[in-house]
Amino acid sequence: FYVPLETISEVLDACPGLEWRLVVGLARLAALRCPTEIGGLTWADVNWAKGRLTVRAAKTEHHGADHAVRVVPICPELRALLVEAFEAAEPGATTIVPMAARQRVNLGTYLKRIILKAGHKPWPRIFQNLRASCATDWVEQYPSHVVAKWLGHSPKVAAQHYLMSKDRHFEDVVGGGRGEPMPGGAGQERPQKCDAKYDAIGTRNATPQAPAAGGREPQKKTEPAVATRVTAGSAGITPVVKTGQVAGTGFEPVTSRL
Repeated sequence: FYVPLETISEVLDACPGLEWRLVVGLARLAALRCPTEIGGLTWADVNWAKGRLTVRAAKTEHHGADHAVRVVPICPELRALLVEAFEAAEPGATTIVPMAARQRVNLGTYLKRIILKAGHKPWPRIFQNLRASCATDWVEQYPSHVVAKWLGHSPKVAAQHYLMSKDRHFEDVVGGGRGEPMPGGAGQERPQKCDAKYDAIGTRNATPQAPAAGGREPQKKTEPAVATRVTAGSAGITPVVKTGQVAGTGFEPVTSRL
């Protein structure tokens, strides 16, 4: 189930506090697993200068060092959330999302309530599909092997379990596109050059042709052609450095799994 960024924006507005916004943002905008990877994040994992986040993956660490730690990019929207959380953090705090680091916390059940409050129906596999939606957005802009590295998987595993087809892909082809972004964003109609051409074809095929001189009457078309039209239905943040609290990318002990 693909979760659009517009939906996430409304869910973020419905979140009761900053920690919940971080949970949603880290899952949807950085493809982190919840609660293990989100709960294990520390401020030492944030490289503000390079815009990178170091993630320790307890789920895949048994596959080797390459799968135990990965680095993901911090987009502007996620950076804004992290800056807000850093400025609100208590002196000496290390964990970015303490709520997710606690054992026996059912984040999924409460997130469903937040989604309902935002006016949306909770989607299946609530955190898995946030991660998969982020992966789908990434692969539309960057090479699949790069995205797989950010996800901590091989390209084959990423394609089999995370990447999804979106309606916009169909609409792009129907509108005569070649994979370029839809003009005006999602929900906007593409210029009518392709539609107009096929409208003309549909009209021509549906209109009986006059018989040629001395020729036979044209056969009637039992199913006249019908043309069909399909329509579709991220702020610079100044880096913040708090003395003695933020360092470059670093490593912390793996947290206990929740």
